[in-house]
Amino acid sequence: MGLAPQRYSLGAIVLHWLIAAALAFQIVFAESLEGPRGPDLFARYQLHKSVGMTILLLSVLRLGWRFFAPRPAPVSGPRWAMTLSGLVHFGFYFFMIAAPVTGWIIVSTSRIKVETLLFGSIPWPHLPVPASWGEPAEFLHHVMPNVAIALLVLHVAGALRHQYLLGTPILARMLPGGQGKAIGALMTAAAIMLGGVVLGKVIDPGGAVEATRPAATAAEPVTATAQPATPAAVEDTAVPEAEAEDATAEETLEAEPRNWVVAKGGTLGFSARWNGEPVDGRFARWTATILFAPEALDASKIDVGIDLASVDTGDGQRDGTLTGSDFFDTGKFAKATYRASKFKALGGNRYRADGTLTLRGVTKSVPLNFTLDIRGDKARARGSATIDRTSFGVGQGDYASTAEIAGSVAVSFDFQATARD
Repeated sequence: MGLAPQRYSLGAIVLHWLIAAALAFQIVFAESLEGPRGPDLFARYQLHKSVGMTILLLSVLRLGWRFFAPRPAPVSGPRWAMTLSGLVHFGFYFFMIAAPVTGWIIVSTSRIKVETLLFGSIPWPHLPVPASWGEPAEFLHHVMPNVAIALLVLHVAGALRHQYLLGTPILARMLPGGQGKAIGALMTAAAIMLGGVVLGKVIDPGGAVEATRPAATAAEPVTATAQPATPAAVEDTAVPEAEAEDATAEETLEAEPRNWVVAKGGTLGFSARWNGEPVDGRFARWTATILFAPEALDASKIDVGIDLASVDTGDGQRDGTLTGSDFFDTGKFAKATYRASKFKALGGNRYRADGTLTLRGVTKSVPLNFTLDIRGDKARARGSATIDRTSFGVGQGDYASTAEIAGSVAVSFDFQATARD
């Protein structure tokens, strides 16, 4: 049997300090998880969950590493010191696993189900546990940071006692540069922990979400038929005035709407307010059949279908909530539709469509104002409407109240089209 190594393995050292820095970050960052619900607080909770699950995975890996990788022999000392050291180490492992697990239970038993995506990209499942576990898990989760701080104080005090009072070079086992007085090791350890604390104070996940929030242009093509072209220019001929008027009247009577195809890059977006903060999004997939002509408004019509599962607000976890049963409930209502066959010219290039929106199985009248600019066989349409989400049942339970999420939601579109015929 070989002698025990004098230092921990590189893997153990890396895992130890990764977890230490992450725990310092979590404890400090938890102070920012207060205040009115809104996009910023939502983003902070998502980051808190992501880091927590990362700590859980790293801690399980560290525990396995402890049993399978060679490690230095325990430092000898009085029985009370050995017992206290063992309890502190056991307490740390218990905390590193129990803290994220209790948070996981809280999320899993919450009445409002929010999809968890680690760092906005990796799906993380809910635990199949009874709802009654939620309350005790929440109590333990809020108590544990204080326990962790107490364990940290004892752990650091014990290491410093061995290094500087008893002359046992214990810091050299877990950090490089631990020879002699181990000043380099001590400064490195302090820098790692301070980095976690500072990051927990200054990081702004809400700002990161804002930076990745989709702009007002769609990333995917929209298939549709759209607007008519302008009437052909009338040649300057010597036709009598009365004859010209008759021809114009006949042309107007025979005018029909034209089919158009919407070009790639069109946008169908929306903007809501959550505790006064804007939440902007878009639908990446939608189709439209548009038959329209300024000179044939009575025969014009539009039919738009929206794939609600394609909602994109720049935050995967928020998008998961929007597609859930409290909002769009895409499991039951995969699409929303907007249909209009009544149009009114408002002067110039401005028009109004009086149509109906069907969302979550509810159909309501929704007027839509838009502008139409036509150049030959090319057209550009831009418009907007305002809907009351509560009229369609979008926002159930705690989300039904307009005290946090405003009832009014602005919908907008902007696309270009080419005449099909």
